[in-house]
Amino acid sequence: MIIDFHAHVERDPITKVYDIEGILKDMDENSIDLRMISTLEGKCIKDQNDAIAGFVRQYPNRLLGCAVINPKEDDCVEEAERVAQMPEIRALEFNSWEHGFLPEKYEYHLDPIFDIAAKYGLVVKLFAGWGPRTMPQQWEKYIKRHPDVTFVVLHIGGIDFGYGSIPFVGSYDNLLFETSEQTEMQVLHEAFRQLPMEKFLFGSNYPTQATRWSVDTFDLLHFSEEEREKMFCQNAKKLLNLQDRMV
Repeated sequence: MIIDFHAHVERDPITKVYDIEGILKDMDENSIDLRMISTLEGKCIKDQNDAIAGFVRQYPNRLLGCAVINPKEDDCVEEAERVAQMPEIRALEFNSWEHGFLPEKYEYHLDPIFDIAAKYGLVVKLFAGWGPRTMPQQWEKYIKRHPDVTFVVLHIGGIDFGYGSIPFVGSYDNLLFETSEQTEMQVLHEAFRQLPMEKFLFGSNYPTQATRWSVDTFDLLHFSEEEREKMFCQNAKKLLNLQDRMV
C-alpha cells in the first residue's frame, strides 16, 4: 500500500478549474491509496487552501489536505490558525522558491505559525533544492525552537542540497525527508546508507514528476519488504495518526 505524502493540484489558467480528476486518475493508475495534496495556484492563498479542503471533503478516503502558507503576507498567521482548525488539513507547506522569501528573515511570522502547528498537531513541509533561498539549513533555528513540530525537508534536499541535507536531517529527531524529485542516485544511496528508514516519507511531486518514475526509482535500491512498507506507508501513517485508516 502506498501513501503519497506530496502532490500538487494544477489549475487551468484560462478556465480556473482545478484538475482534481487528474489527481485521482493518476492515483488509480499507479496504485496510490492515499495522497496528500496542496496547490500553489489560485486567486489567493485563502482560496487555494479552501479548494484543497473542499477536495478532501469530496474524497475523504483518497485525499489528505496540506495548506500552503506564505510568511511574507500580512495575514499569514491568521491564515495558519484558520486552516489549522479544518479537519481536512494535516500539514502546512512553505515554498521559499515559489514565494521568494528567505526563511531566516520572517521570525515574527514563522515562530507564531509553528506554535500553531504544534498546538494542532500539524506537520510542516519545507521546500528545498533549487537556489539560495531553498537551503534546508535556513530553517534550522525554527527546527530547534519547535521540537514538538515535525518538519519534513522535501525532495531529499533537491538537486542543489542533496548531499548536505543528509547529515542535517540526521541531526534532529523532529526532521524527516520526503523522497520526490531527487534524481541523483548517488544521493539516494548515501541518504539511505546514513539514515534509518524511519526518516523517509514517499512522495511523488505529481504532476511535475511522473508518479510511476517516483515509485520505480526505489526498485533500484533493493529494499526489503519491511523497508518498503515503512517508506511507502507506515511512516506516514504514524506521523499523520492514520493507524485506524484502511491503508
